[in-house]
Formats: sequence, structure tokens, C-alpha cells
Amino acid sequence: MSRDFALILRGLVANRRLTPQVMSRASGRAESTIRQLLSGAIPPSVKVLQDIAPAMQLPVADLLVMAGLSVDDISPREGPYGTSQEIGSLVAVASWLSRDQVQQLTTSARELRSILLDQDGARQR
Repeated sequence: MSRDFALILRGLVANRRLTPQVMSRASGRAESTIRQLLSGAIPPSVKVLQDIAPAMQLPVADLLVMAGLSVDDISPREGPYGTSQEIGSLVAVASWLSRDQVQQLTTSARELRSILLDQDGARQR
């Protein structure tokens, strides 16, 4: 089943113009893990699929069904990524941008972060 799933996953990744490197960064998984999943060298697991679903802009349950895994195994995720679905959407959209546009987006995000950190600092004073 992991080879069948790998074929489907490769098609979805290609359709979204994602690379293993982009998926790795967006999911927090090692690029080697992503490459092994895409080649069918490792079977899909619930945890890995939970991590890559936002970057794929797919519900975790859909990936689990495609992988032949039970949707009953989904558990709420804890951690710093409360907006992981939105981050995955941002990565997917950014994958269609030119290098210059990605650089502009990155600069804008850093500026926004700096502004928010400054505002937080001012509130604490």
C-alpha cells in the first residue's frame, strides 16, 4: 500500500508544485523522511501525515484514507503550531511565486513580526 500511496502523494505534490525541501520546511519533518515517503521506501504514519497535511492543503483525514489508515487514529495536536493549516496554505501559495516575490513575502513577514514584537514589548513596559 505504501507504494500506491507514494504514487498518489507524488502526484499531489507535483500538482501543488511543492518540493521535498519545501514540504520539509513546512512540516518540520526531515527532507529525507519526505523523500522516503514519496518513494514508498517508508510507510505513511499518522504523525507524519498530520505534519504534512497543512503543506498539502489537505485534511489529515483525507490523507489517512488515501494511505489506508484509520481516521480513528487522529488525535488533537499540541505544540506551537496552532495555525498550521494557515501556514501550510501560505507555503502552498508561495510555491507559485517567483524568487523575487518570495523574497518580498519573506521581507514583509519579517517586518510584521518585528512590529508585533515591538508592540508586545511596549505593552509589557
